[in-house]
Amino acid sequence: MSRDVSILHQMTSITPNKMADNDMSFRQRAVIEFLFKEEIPATEIHQRLQRAYGSVCVGASSVRRWVKHFKDWKTSIQNQPRSVRPRTASTERNKERVDEIIQDDRRLTVLSTFTKLVQE
Repeated sequence: MSRDVSILHQMTSITPNKMADNDMSFRQRAVIEFLFKEEIPATEIHQRLQRAYGSVCVGASSVRRWVKHFKDWKTSIQNQPRSVRPRTASTERNKERVDEIIQDDRRLTVLSTFTKLVQE
């Protein structure tokens, strides 16, 4: 791994394979945009992408989503930034309650712990 890629990896924790995947997806979005402007239907666009990219082809649902994106007159082929907020409800009270539930019965499964936590 080159020094620049190593530094980038440390800064962003994106592996070289992940960068290649992102680049491949970006290229395929550009192809989707081009074929959309040629008025090619989403199913045919996906078939062409499969022939061209094989196993690394984006899924049919992604093609449909991007075609809809372009139909809505959106021109960017960049992914929209995502919220940096975690998808958890991790609060001090929840952590304390989970600890209490586990202390009461250490043989509980994750699902049963979650169920007990939600029922309160």
